[in-house]
Parts: sequence; C-alpha cells; structure tokens
Amino acid sequence: MRAHDYYGYKENIRHGTVEFPIELYHSRGLIAPYHWHDEYEFVYMNEGSVCCRIGAEIFDLGQGQCAFVKGGALHSLTAEAKTDFDFHAVVFHPSLVLGDMDICKRYFSDEYIIQNRFSPGNEKESAVIDAVKLLRDTFESKSFGYELRVKSHLLLIFSRIFESGLYRTDMPARSKNLSERLEKVIKYIHKNFHTGLTVKDLADISGYSVSHFTRFFRELTGKTPMEYVIRLRIYNACDMLRHTDKSVLDISLDCGFENVGHFIKTFRRHMNITPYQYKKYRTRQSDTRQKR
Repeated sequence: MRAHDYYGYKENIRHGTVEFPIELYHSRGLIAPYHWHDEYEFVYMNEGSVCCRIGAEIFDLGQGQCAFVKGGALHSLTAEAKTDFDFHAVVFHPSLVLGDMDICKRYFSDEYIIQNRFSPGNEKESAVIDAVKLLRDTFESKSFGYELRVKSHLLLIFSRIFESGLYRTDMPARSKNLSERLEKVIKYIHKNFHTGLTVKDLADISGYSVSHFTRFFRELTGKTPMEYVIRLRIYNACDMLRHTDKSVLDISLDCGFENVGHFIKTFRRHMNITPYQYKKYRTRQSDTRQKR
C-alpha cells in the first residue's frame, strides 16, 4: 500500500475480483492517510503500533491488536516519522458472503455498530483476532479450495463478534455529529485543494468558529487544517509527476501553490527531494519495471 494511493479520499482501487471481492495487503512502514471505501476492512498489527482514526474515534493500534472498519467509514493509519511497524489489512466486500435474499444481511446493516478495536488480553476479543489471523494465513496460502475457507473464516469472525456482544446498537450523538462534520470538511478539501483554501473557509463548512474548528480538526486528524491541505497537495503533485508530462510549474499551479518556488521548497520539506529529482527517480523506476 502506498500513501499516495490513499490521498484520493475515496479509493478507486478494486480489491480482489468481481467474482472474489477480497484482497490481502501487507504494509511495512507505509501509512494510509484519510480515505474511505465501500468494502469492510480488518487490520492486524504484526509489529509496532500506529494511530488509528475511524470516524471520530482515535486509538493506538499495537502489536497483536486488530481493528475493524465498516464500509463507508472515513479512516486512517498514521505513525510518527521513522517508526517501524508492520500490518496486514484484509479488505473485502460483504457480497462475498451474502446473497441477495440472505437472512444474515441484517448483521451488516446500520442497526449494529461493531467495535473498532480488538485486543488479545480479552478472551472474547482474542477469539476474533485468532479468526482474523486464520483468514490472513488462508489467503496467503492460496492452496486448492482456499476460497471456500476464506468465506468460512469471514463468517466465523462475524459470528464470534455477535455471539460475544462485541457491538452496540446506537452511536453516541456527539460522535455521530463529529464524524459527519469531519466528513463534510474532508470531502470539501479533496474537491477544492487546488484553490486558495483558508481555515475560515473550512470553519464555515463545519459550522464552528475558526478557533474551535482548528482544535476539532487537529484532534480528529492529528494535523492542523492547512497541514492537511498542504500534505494533500503534495501527494497529488506526486501522482502528477509520476503519471503526466506536465511541467513542474504547471503541476505546482494545478495543486494550489501560489508560485513554483514555494512548491519546490514545500515538496522538498515533505519528500526530502525536489520535484525534479522525484520525477526522474520515478521515471527510472517505471522504465526498469517495463524492461523486466
């Protein structure tokens, strides 16, 4: 997983195939900034820890723990610079295990809110984690008939969750309100990052004062509003440098920077190389792959 792929707000990635909509990802030291997708997701931490944000909920996800992300939920996995961590993420569409007239569909409705974190120190939660690890290992094995076992492991995971009462049937009003406000602002940023956004613009979208909005945004994302905007501009610039023939000047303007000098300075601060060096390095990497 690359951070650049996730700064598109809604993922445009097909996880698995139409016939088998599930994929296993292994990440070593690569973060997943705010994004969302229609599929559900389980994240298992093999080593280290990350800061996990799901809607308005924020928690540390450490070695041996597991996180659950419901389809459509805004979420991110971040860590301090130079932090070592390793995790697997299983991303799947519920249609993999549900039919059109399936009685089990109600368990995947908004009626039930599954908890977002599972820890090995709790017996019931540990049973869920063990089932997630079984799912991971089975998917990695790709042995004959593994598709059948993958589906059975998914059903096992959810049956353990519901049998053990690891869910609730209502979301606290404050959490729901914060999640909705954050999603509205993030969506606006991703649509308008190339314009001259100001903190006041974003505060107005949220319905908060500038000072209240800044605290609210930093609390939920770990960044100030403008830090988030600038980071988004840089990652979009990376994509354009890799996938287009546009000049550095044009890319800087397309991504919302006032002048190319500011763009180059900001890009270097975030990426440790200049835009020109990045484009040259990525082009060389692409040429190498094509020759293989």
